[in-house]
Amino acid sequence: MAKHAVHRKKKRSHSAFSFRHALVLCLCVIAVCFGLYLCHEAFTIGQRNPSTESEDDFRPTIGEPPYRIAVDAGHGGSDPGARGVVEEKEMTAATAEALLAWLEQDPNFIPLRTRENYDITAKPSERAAAANALSPDLLLSIHGNSAPEGSTASGFECYPTVPGRTWHRESYYFAKQLASAMRSAGASLRGRGGIRYIYYIGETKQLVESSHTEVREERSFTILEDVNCPAVLAEQCFVTSEADVAQFGSEDGCQRTARAYYEAICAYFETTPLPE
Repeated sequence: MAKHAVHRKKKRSHSAFSFRHALVLCLCVIAVCFGLYLCHEAFTIGQRNPSTESEDDFRPTIGEPPYRIAVDAGHGGSDPGARGVVEEKEMTAATAEALLAWLEQDPNFIPLRTRENYDITAKPSERAAAANALSPDLLLSIHGNSAPEGSTASGFECYPTVPGRTWHRESYYFAKQLASAMRSAGASLRGRGGIRYIYYIGETKQLVESSHTEVREERSFTILEDVNCPAVLAEQCFVTSEADVAQFGSEDGCQRTARAYYEAICAYFETTPLPE
């Protein structure tokens, strides 16, 4: 009888141990699954919103002057860019030279070029590499827009480095300064406040408004992707619009645009522009 009692006691103890062991194992599995869920949620939220600070509240860390500003004139050499009332490469070169002149006069800035002269044909990747070799604090790539014959399209728009890239927030902040300065100069702003994103899907460009802040794998403009600093590509006017060119793409128009770009750069770095 005593032996049977001991056997039953051992059996009950073994059953209780097995139950506790199973319970602990289940709790561990639940804890691990919950932990993985929290990690996934944190990663997803981080992708949707890499910072709790809103785009409107963000201010870049700017350091001390002089600031190194890379000025990139789109197209050039054997690449005329868009054609219309003017050739895009002529307009971008004239605007770049006028902007460089303002920067050269201002002791707060060191102007940098992405090529020695505008007769040189240089790919965007080559111009980005040239800029990187000069360690810029900011880059502005100057371009002109175009539309099919018969279109009445006009206005200013610019493209900052897209969401998810290292310099996105600084680039977006710079784009806001550019759009504000161009609006003050009399330009109409296209899209959502003149700021948009471009993505390449194969050979096709997809334009999205700046309200679309999801991180995407597709590449944007090469010069924005490859340069190691905040950067914006600006389409200052439509070369196919006579009214647009008269205001922002003619000889006087390029001077007007360059001044607006200079004031936007000053606003980014919180410096006082030189008087006109």
